[in-house]
Amino acid sequence: MDNAPITARNRTLRRLLGLAGLLLAGLGLTLATQGTAMAKMVMFSAVSGKVLQDGKPVAGAVVEREFRWSWKSETGTDATQTDAQGVFKLPLIERSSFMGSVLPHEPNVRQTILIKHGGKTYKAWMFDKPNYKPEGEIGRPIVMTCRLEKEPTHHGDVFGICELN
Repeated sequence: MDNAPITARNRTLRRLLGLAGLLLAGLGLTLATQGTAMAKMVMFSAVSGKVLQDGKPVAGAVVEREFRWSWKSETGTDATQTDAQGVFKLPLIERSSFMGSVLPHEPNVRQTILIKHGGKTYKAWMFDKPNYKPEGEIGRPIVMTCRLEKEPTHHGDVFGICELN
């Protein structure tokens, strides 16, 4: 009689473990088929542009880019310099996150681009990205022309001296 309750308890435990295994397998299959097991989250899409001052290309200007990912309190930065024609390019920045792909949250990535030239710092691009999609900022590649003589202003949801091409 003492063995009966243990056997019944073992059977119940096996059923619960089996059910948990099926649920985990189903979750794994769902994540795998939806491509979110280690979701790629684009913090900042690739950016290219040209820096001008009074209509002339600015060579050697430092273009600094920063993002602040509010969900994980993470920041990231990179920088480049303009070439002789005032042209710059910055690559896509992405992160992978299992928990970020599984747990519901509202994406918010604060994006900033500053241009440093001639001892001054110019606010080129300020934007709060509400998603993790490639080209999720404006729905197309970010190509801009930045004019150092202009005052920063709003261009839709984007603030700065740069105009989208």
